Amino acid sequence: MRLFMAVVIAIMGAAMASAQNGFRGPGLYEIMNLKSSRMMAIDTRDRASVIQIVSRSQEDQRWVVEPGPGGTFFIRSAVNGRAIQITNNAQSTPVVCARFDRSPAQQWRIEPGKDGNPLIVSAAGGRALDVPEGSNREGVRIQIYDRNGDSNQRFVFHPIDERPDRDRDRRGRWDRDDRGGR
Repeated sequence: MRLFMAVVIAIMGAAMASAQNGFRGPGLYEIMNLKSSRMMAIDTRDRASVIQIVSRSQEDQRWVVEPGPGGTFFIRSAVNGRAIQITNNAQSTPVVCARFDRSPAQQWRIEPGKDGNPLIVSAAGGRALDVPEGSNREGVRIQIYDRNGDSNQRFVFHPIDERPDRDRDRRGRWDRDDRGGR
């Protein structure tokens, strides 16, 4: 009976953490930094930089989360299908959206933080997505940094209830290179 209760408590804890952070596995999300209350977005000027902006519920703030190898995930822009990736593993290096190639640099683990809100951790380097100094300034670039679990490294996933169209950009299609062989 004790083992049964332990399993039930563990399942309930996992369900509460999932409900708290909004991450439900693969799907379409808006991803908000806990500290800044800003949404992660692709910069519409260069279509490669990953920045934070005020919530506008527009496509540049939407991310398609897809399963990757070994329990990892790919996080792709709903604008052009490019994937968030590290360019090197140096602390404070901004992440970018690059051509989707399924490389280890594009694989992310979504791990529970102190309060159940997840950290997004590079599978290739072990560093977490981070808002520099917890800034709430518009347009600040998202970087990787040593994991500390502070609120500037924790995110809230807001599921979007529409099915992501994985083969389109704003004009109706992603170019062939960004589809990663789909």
